Amino acid sequence: MAKRFYENVSVEAREGAFAVLLDAHELKTPAKKPLHVPSEALAKLIAEEWQAQADDIDPNSMPHMRLVSTALDRVAENTAETAEAFAAYVMSDLLCYRAGHPEKLVQKQSDSWDPLLQWAKSRFDVSLAVTAGILPVEQPQENHARFAAAAGDEPFRLTALAHLAALLGSAILALALDEAHISARQAYELAFLDDLYQMEDWGIDEEAQARLDKIELEIATVAGYLSAL
Repeated sequence: MAKRFYENVSVEAREGAFAVLLDAHELKTPAKKPLHVPSEALAKLIAEEWQAQADDIDPNSMPHMRLVSTALDRVAENTAETAEAFAAYVMSDLLCYRAGHPEKLVQKQSDSWDPLLQWAKSRFDVSLAVTAGILPVEQPQENHARFAAAAGDEPFRLTALAHLAALLGSAILALALDEAHISARQAYELAFLDDLYQMEDWGIDEEAQARLDKIELEIATVAGYLSAL
């Protein structure tokens, strides 16, 4: 790990954007691009991460910095490909794959996920096929194009959506969270409904719970990042 080399962290306006300064030095991405973000709120989140560093700088403790660096270094030059990759999740969306049994879980999935499918249908004009089991179900091809269009081409938002879809296994949940149709906690509970059901039925496994806690924190972090854009 690199040693902390700065005393103070600040935020300043830069050409219609905002930069983070470590003492007098403007922060850059790992690819050495100026780390300019679209909002003061997001710049402050990054500044807080750098200010919180101890004697050693731990990149793993700076999730907002990682998201912004990904947006600037990778996604900005590949927006179409990233939107396509995001939209691919709707073609095998978690919410479309249901359990066949037990009845209690079947009903819980229906009660929890059907309203999200209805929201997606009305919001994005898509038709989603639902199946029981893990065998692939064919979705209308136009769904992919509509979700790619919904993702847009703004690198900062697109980075968050792609990350959320991977975390949640669902493009629908990612967009619902982005549009504040659901909260970060709801997104977590909906995406990991099966895991939470099993724990409720069979008891908590500490290792599994620790993994879920880490994922929930990451979902909340990305939701905070989106809110700050």
